[in-house]
Amino acid sequence: MPKATVPDRSEINDDTPLTLNIAAKFAFPDGSMSAAGLRREAARDRLRIERINGRDYTTLRDIKAMRETCRVHPKAHASIS
Repeated sequence: MPKATVPDRSEINDDTPLTLNIAAKFAFPDGSMSAAGLRREAARDRLRIERINGRDYTTLRDIKAMRETCRVHPKAHASIS
């Protein structure tokens, strides 16, 4: 099975379907997220994926939505007076 080539960023938009491996490279260019990590997020219902012909795809828009739901909000400080 041939490896997918990474398209130029100018060739895609937020709704372009990307394999999880390619999507992880664009959304997390430091390499901190892999296709397996994105699959785990999908299993937790935090990332929307499409399964077409046995391959998983997502979009950069869906990854942005996942990041929003995963965002850690600081706790409000309790009054000590």
